[in-house]
Amino acid sequence: MVDILLFGGTTEGRELSEALKRKNIPAMVCVATEYGESLLEPGGSLQVHTERLDEAAMAALMERQQPRLVLDATHPYADGVSRCIRGACAATGRPYRRVLRRSAMEAGCLTFPDMASLIGWIKGQPGVIFSSLGSKEARALSEIPDYQNRVWLRVLPSLEGLEGCLQAGFPAKHIICMQGPFSKELNEAMFRAAGADILVTKESGAAGGFTEKLAAARSCGMAIAVLARPRDADGLTAEEWLRRIEEGTI
Repeated sequence: MVDILLFGGTTEGRELSEALKRKNIPAMVCVATEYGESLLEPGGSLQVHTERLDEAAMAALMERQQPRLVLDATHPYADGVSRCIRGACAATGRPYRRVLRRSAMEAGCLTFPDMASLIGWIKGQPGVIFSSLGSKEARALSEIPDYQNRVWLRVLPSLEGLEGCLQAGFPAKHIICMQGPFSKELNEAMFRAAGADILVTKESGAAGGFTEKLAAARSCGMAIAVLARPRDADGLTAEEWLRRIEEGTI
């Protein structure tokens, strides 16, 4: 049994896991992949659960662990996962709170509410596209005419993600598998190497290196197309949760 059940293979999830362990608070952090597990340091009061869970499996885990609080520190765009966590909490009577990522949106970006509208816009644009949307959006990006030559993908270095991109028809030479966030200089080097005209990205906030991506794209004279975030539930930022952990008020 644990006090805190934490979902998230994100930067915020890792920071909160470290803080919970440091304060000796019994906690379990759930990640979906072995890659996510490799970024954590279990031991002491911290357990790591590695498995891709659906809502029923999440509820079963909550019944076993009986946490007094469930924290959702999954990616801001992982709305399907968040829905499952909320549903499992409702089914088991566990308190649910979201770990919010601060917005870093800037003026001058084209923003689209969903992938359909984003892809529709891209289809009308000439030039080379550099996508940092992630591997889950590879299939949608394959709808772009001549995508094998026009679209570059930057995704996390996981076998599952790479296989998804290859299965969608992208050539290996257009797939960059790296863990961010990246500096402005490294982003710029990648954009120039691809000969990119358009950056397609998510508003991943400071933790996701969003500001550096925008700065690099502007330096390269690229258009910037942003997939808008799903609407978040009420919650607190990672900084606020970290303060509560340190103060012993979580």
